Amino acid sequence: MQTQGYAVIGIEQTSASVSIAEYAFPPRAVVVLGSEGHGIPAAILPLLDVCVEVPQYGVIRSLNVHVTGAIVMYEYTRQHLMTRGRAAIPAAQTPP
Repeated sequence: MQTQGYAVIGIEQTSASVSIAEYAFPPRAVVVLGSEGHGIPAAILPLLDVCVEVPQYGVIRSLNVHVTGAIVMYEYTRQHLMTRGRAAIPAAQTPP
């Protein structure tokens, strides 16, 4: 994917992770999510361009993978569609 111009972004908590609140998603991105119990396998981490994490508070170290995926897709969409204004998001067509 990188050879085709995509950034490969792992959603994982590591010592070098960037907070999703501080990360600027590139327009061409592939998001890698790990399993709920074990995260992204250690052998895959070196293949990623960056690890991004969703900050959490409290004792629990992980969110359900579907929740994390939804948060990440929302943030990507917010950065690339919503911030360009409403013109970037086609309005629903209403009948005359």
